[in-house]
Amino acid sequence: MAEPSHTTCYDKRGIPIERGDIVKVFHFVGARRKRHYMYKQCLGLGRYPQSPEGWSGVFFSHLNFREIGDRRDGPYHQAPGEALTHYEIVQSIKGDHEDRPRFTPASEAPQ
Repeated sequence: MAEPSHTTCYDKRGIPIERGDIVKVFHFVGARRKRHYMYKQCLGLGRYPQSPEGWSGVFFSHLNFREIGDRRDGPYHQAPGEALTHYEIVQSIKGDHEDRPRFTPASEAPQ
């Protein structure tokens, strides 16, 4: 079990999400209880230039992996260090996401 990092988020299995990872995000339940998903790409840790406190977050984009000027392409961001229960890594650039050290919150760790 790895220590939590404040430069990334974790998917529902506790795997750290890194820049370039494709994540599957639960979107909604449709007709006949069909579950619909969105796919996003992690742009990594970034800062909001407009924020006086310099708020930083882990940014996610559409699948074009593109940043536009001072703003990121897409409003998807999460606070670093969070475990995101509706996110699951489905692909990484190096294909190493299954081998990364996992983070298990203290509330779920065996005693």
